[in-house]
Amino acid sequence: MADPSNEVCPDFNGNTYTNICNNIHQATIETQEAIVQCLTQSWTVGHNQRVNEWNQNREWELADAAEANQARAAQEDKVWVQQEAKEERERIESKKKKLKMNSFNDKVSVGDSISPHPSQYAVQKLNNFKYIELWYFSPDGCKEALRTVHSVADDFGLTRVDNQLTIHPTYAFKASKSATANHNLPFSMFLHSKNLFLMQLNVAKWPQTHIDTLSLFFWHLENHSIHNNSDLGDLVVLHYASWVCQDWHDCLKWDEAFNIAIINETLLHSISKELWDKVHSQNLATVHFS
Repeated sequence: MADPSNEVCPDFNGNTYTNICNNIHQATIETQEAIVQCLTQSWTVGHNQRVNEWNQNREWELADAAEANQARAAQEDKVWVQQEAKEERERIESKKKKLKMNSFNDKVSVGDSISPHPSQYAVQKLNNFKYIELWYFSPDGCKEALRTVHSVADDFGLTRVDNQLTIHPTYAFKASKSATANHNLPFSMFLHSKNLFLMQLNVAKWPQTHIDTLSLFFWHLENHSIHNNSDLGDLVVLHYASWVCQDWHDCLKWDEAFNIAIINETLLHSISKELWDKVHSQNLATVHFS
């Protein structure tokens, strides 16, 4: 709609309005001057009304536009504040994740002995709270880890940690071909390996309750009476430790873990019976072959 304030009053004395003026004259017997004045006043009233309505509508439109602009500005301010808060949180998190070098005691020398180091593969497993065979913490496992570091020191790969790609040596991803299950270890190596394993749990920041429970688990197995009551006692304990540790880690992932330190005597004796049955079967086969 055009702005009515620009409208111009018609010339009611002109030829365009002659018939209208004559009809009004015949109906009212008014003079031409009076008729023109009446038409002019009528148009002026309508004109003023249209101008007022136009101005009112413009005020409403301007008010609506101002309100919309204010709402948009408020939304933009809100988005800006949220973005600033997000960037600030990211800066704080970035500072937390930034590596820091610890200090050292300038009054203390290196110790009389140095603990062996397991492979990066084993360390990564512990850092991720995953199951790992005790062989990796044995003297053989640590010696192989040292040889591997020296032989593939320049070989790297990518892995995703906390939604970020991280570069690691490729040997950190590969299991050793020499690794063996817990129940295939000599019992003396089993006892030796579990000590370094428990030490590495502290380094990997495992919960202290889990470390204490595993320590008690190994203590119960090492001191179980089956070692004295059965010729296969060591082998039975090795199989029990191998199977139960794997099952415990699986249950941890499902949040259904049990107290591993409580030795299940029924399961232990079932394993003993199964191993003795194998021994008897092998003996029978040997006799039959002979």
